Amino acid sequence: MSEERASLALTVDVEGEWFELPGEQGSFDVGRVLEAVYHLEARLERLESRIEAKIPITWFIRCDDSVAATTGHASGLLQALKDFVARRMARGDEFGLHPHLYERSDGKWTSQANPEGQKGQLESAAEAWKKYFGSGPRLSRLGEAVMNNEIAGCLDGLGIEIDSSALSGRKRSDSGFQFDWTGTPTSAYRPSVPDYRRPARKDEAERRFVEVPFTMLPMLGPQDREPIWRYCNLSFFPNLIKNALMKVERPEFLVAVVHPHELLPGGKAHPLIAHQPTSLEENIDNIRAALGDLNFTLLSACVRGARE
Repeated sequence: MSEERASLALTVDVEGEWFELPGEQGSFDVGRVLEAVYHLEARLERLESRIEAKIPITWFIRCDDSVAATTGHASGLLQALKDFVARRMARGDEFGLHPHLYERSDGKWTSQANPEGQKGQLESAAEAWKKYFGSGPRLSRLGEAVMNNEIAGCLDGLGIEIDSSALSGRKRSDSGFQFDWTGTPTSAYRPSVPDYRRPARKDEAERRFVEVPFTMLPMLGPQDREPIWRYCNLSFFPNLIKNALMKVERPEFLVAVVHPHELLPGGKAHPLIAHQPTSLEENIDNIRAALGDLNFTLLSACVRGARE
């Protein structure tokens, strides 16, 4: 009996460039963002033609306070991408809210760490999304993988059905990153109300939304002494993902991400990000070589079992 095809959900985070600290996302070049998105769209079309398969995309678009500061509206990127959004929706793609929660302090953008401040920014971002689309967001992904019980409760209140912020097993509190996903499973789950990082136990209340973690792979970067579990970013140097796939059991689902600006040449040298236009295709080719023909799917299809 032949083995069932693995599924790949390709997600795209549409945002500005950052090189050192997340706070650099506070301001960005809108023209550069648009250039990167259209470049990615063209490469996807060529890839689909070559492999003779349609690749549906889940697009997470920045919509938040710092976008408002840059463009005049929280939905400024959506407005700039109006024709693109309409075209991709007609193809069957789906779109999710991607807020980065920052505050302006002493003339600089820094991570918003106050739960009430985070809640207020999420609510205003969702309201801007609703005004643009005519309905509230169904999907979300928090910038820099930030999450806590207060944010999880807010997502429930906003009617989010699927969130995809989790970096299973990872925890960081440095260089502007503040997230904790220790103990998080690798597959979709309904978060516990007392602890967003894990499924609810029998005696616990659970959130209404489903958390769909990124696929994490053990990658050995040039500066690493031992492999580190990192998210499956198809902008990474292809050998990193190719080698990592040899060390894990064959997955049923892969949730991968790409940031359009990371596929443009000329980016600042990075130990993991190739900044090569071909890295997306090479990584998908390597995944197909390792796993066989893929079922390309939307992120929303990755929640089987967790909805029950």
